[in-house]
Amino acid sequence: MHNQLWLFDMDGTLFQTERVAIDAFREVFAQLRLDGIRVPDEVTEERITGIFGYTHDRLWAQLFGRGLTADEQARADGLLLSGEIRLIREGRGALYPDVRETLLTLRERGATLAVASNGLPPYIEAIVDYYGLRELFVELYSAGGYQVNSKVDLVRIACSEIPHERGFMVGDRLTDVEAGLKNGLEVIGCAFGFAREDEFRGAHRIVKRFSDILTMPGQ
Repeated sequence: MHNQLWLFDMDGTLFQTERVAIDAFREVFAQLRLDGIRVPDEVTEERITGIFGYTHDRLWAQLFGRGLTADEQARADGLLLSGEIRLIREGRGALYPDVRETLLTLRERGATLAVASNGLPPYIEAIVDYYGLRELFVELYSAGGYQVNSKVDLVRIACSEIPHERGFMVGDRLTDVEAGLKNGLEVIGCAFGFAREDEFRGAHRIVKRFSDILTMPGQ
């Protein structure tokens, strides 16, 4: 497995995002109302989980039904980030079963691992630090940290910076599939996250458990 690069999405792939995000989003909407910002009357859990994995400008536009002003988005981003990090540190979140053990096995086999997420850097860092995963990854690539607007571009940066002969993109959303395919990676779709089945079109393999990625041909 030497010279293999494995890129992992975070939300819905490594981390059970809904365990912190649903409450964090509701706190954001409550505070924005107090701030006098017009927010949707009702945002269901289904709508919230439906935007997991989106870049922040896109997720707010989806939830609000309009584009936010720069000041509104900065306020919303700040509230969401602080809320999610607080809930993570309170132990409200969780990794999916066997995530740490599977990542350790890949590392022991000689693979290079990195995160490629549309989340904000402090959020990604809070997760890997709380669950003791930082040492397993050579880099934490995030759309916010690298100032890119698509996961295709983010994955392109990762692939250009990390030498490899064979690469994998592991994720649960259409954006992960597209990013992997457009960068010449083998794509593994995680069907235990939030994705609809049609989002995996084009993936080389779909897994129901995270540990099943270890059974890819050549592993």
